[in-house]
Amino acid sequence: MKLIKKVTIQFFFLSILLAGCKERFEPKILKTDLNLLVVDGFLNNGSETTEIRLSRTSKLNEGTAGIPESNAQLYVEDEAGNIIYYFQETGKGTYIVPGMNLDLNRKYKLKINTSDGKQYASEAITVKQTPPIDSVNWKRKSDGIGIYVNTHDLQNETKYYRWEYTETWEYHANNFSYLYYENGTIKQREPNQFVFYCWQTLNSTNMMLGSSAKLSKDIIADFPINTIPLNGVQLSVKYSIMVRQFALTKEHFEYLENIKKITEQMGSIFDAQPSQLTGNIHCLSDPTEVVLGYAAASSKSEQRIFIKNADVLPWKYLFYCEPVKLVPYDSLEFYFTGGFTPIDEPLPPAGINGNTTDCVDCTSHGGTNIKPDFWQ
Repeated sequence: MKLIKKVTIQFFFLSILLAGCKERFEPKILKTDLNLLVVDGFLNNGSETTEIRLSRTSKLNEGTAGIPESNAQLYVEDEAGNIIYYFQETGKGTYIVPGMNLDLNRKYKLKINTSDGKQYASEAITVKQTPPIDSVNWKRKSDGIGIYVNTHDLQNETKYYRWEYTETWEYHANNFSYLYYENGTIKQREPNQFVFYCWQTLNSTNMMLGSSAKLSKDIIADFPINTIPLNGVQLSVKYSIMVRQFALTKEHFEYLENIKKITEQMGSIFDAQPSQLTGNIHCLSDPTEVVLGYAAASSKSEQRIFIKNADVLPWKYLFYCEPVKLVPYDSLEFYFTGGFTPIDEPLPPAGINGNTTDCVDCTSHGGTNIKPDFWQ
């Protein structure tokens, strides 16, 4: 990855020079197309689906996240060279296997044949068994609610861990709407059209790594997973978080730790520059080609908890709304196509009560009115 390091350093110094230029100048380095293969995912040893995403790096001046690598052949090979799992492409650059049953005492390779005729293979992969999560708990902090995970391995064989999570919270609109406006007509909502109760779901984006290698026992205690900001909407009603845990090899841990350091430190010319990211996937047809990614295999353990608003009182979440407005019948189109949503029709009828959509329609805040199957 020396080339990438050189490119990045040159880009930073060129940025300084550009700050003093009066005329627009586009350095050639921005147009450099490295076109590196990126392999994202891991082999999930269990009944759940394994998903691998392939893409290519784009030019620096294009600003795109990556170009999907479609029409590739992916498969898992055992030590004897037997193909035991084929991947199926389900979308642009996304390949899956419904479930895997890998032997913990054997090693495997992930192999990739791209549509341009190139062949790639990982080094031998050790399958890790992930210990169960002991508990996921929460504690009140000065800035909100902290979420923590606890785990251990009695055999002292894991030592290196990675976590990710999916958080979901229920939230409500300020006003309950029984009506909606469509094609010049006020209509009654069916129960499945109510937009007072909503749920929003987000996945973790930060890399969470932990190690007990320097401890006498393989124990991880109160590792911080997430923080719910004080008085945030996440706990205005009810909150849930699903924490997933993965065991890593020492080499995989060091690779991810290196990526994390680069991600966190980059930002100015005084920060540490990207070091060489050496993964375990190589191009067989061109050994000089750099491949980004690390092939690994492990089982997964997970645990979900719920936290109710009543558990964390006082919790002063507030979304300010103007009072409900009575909209005259001759002004329905003006209001209800211009950022207002109808609520109900008062008695005696004199118009339609309404308010701004963000106060009436909870889906306008990014959530859905479909209750998750796991919701309690």
